[in-house]
Amino acid sequence: MRPPSIGLITQECGQSIYQNEALKLGIHIESENKSLPAEQLIAFAKNLDFVYVDPQIIALAAIKSAEMAGVKVYPNSKTLEKINQITLHPKSKEHLSILVARSAHAQAVTWPITLHTGDITITPLPGITDEIAQEIQVLALKLAEEVGLIGGFEIYVDATNYKKLIGINWLTPIAGYWSQIGCVTNFYEQTLRAVLDLPLGNIEMLSRHVVTGQLETDPGSDNYRPYLHLMARNPKLKFDQTIMQVGIVGEELEELLTEIIHAQQYYSGKIIE
Repeated sequence: MRPPSIGLITQECGQSIYQNEALKLGIHIESENKSLPAEQLIAFAKNLDFVYVDPQIIALAAIKSAEMAGVKVYPNSKTLEKINQITLHPKSKEHLSILVARSAHAQAVTWPITLHTGDITITPLPGITDEIAQEIQVLALKLAEEVGLIGGFEIYVDATNYKKLIGINWLTPIAGYWSQIGCVTNFYEQTLRAVLDLPLGNIEMLSRHVVTGQLETDPGSDNYRPYLHLMARNPKLKFDQTIMQVGIVGEELEELLTEIIHAQQYYSGKIIE
């Protein structure tokens, strides 16, 4: 059986992540990161089994034209049309993120809920009961089913009213990084499994908490020098300069927050020790 070949159209920062996960699965990916009109999308898909696109890059009209030409596209136009009918509420400073993946055979998973607060994310959402967390995840899975999702997305909901949908992010979710360092199967591998219609992986967390933070470059330095101090201070820190984030997993939330805030301040030059 020949492994499938996939066309991937997403942001540049996500291309290398998907390529890496595809290599592990023995899957070939052709990548692009810019908007393509219908005729170029059709040409791009030639000799590929299907294309997996970020709808924020590829217009719905181009996806429809490609489908009419026989190209299999995920997410498909019917899914996007249903999503476009959903009313979105204004984005708040603090919001919740739920990652969801769903395959063609309707196997679906959702990761623990993430709190976005400023430039820090905390997973799982602190101070929530198991009953409310389950209710939020069930609503996310229901939405994925209703729109016929094949692949994955990140749902943003209001932090004070989780029934208010405030946004949907596709192939490169903000909360994707914590899944790379903090659970058995990350979002990127899982969404590839979903579009390939493979059995989905375990999404169990590797530790009790995961905290990530957005990094800013020190105007008087560079992105490499801070490693000398920060990696020596805490070897558990993980860095990804492609998305300018730092993360850590562990058991004590307050300690993790302290480490991430210190890393952010030192990295940006706001503190020097």
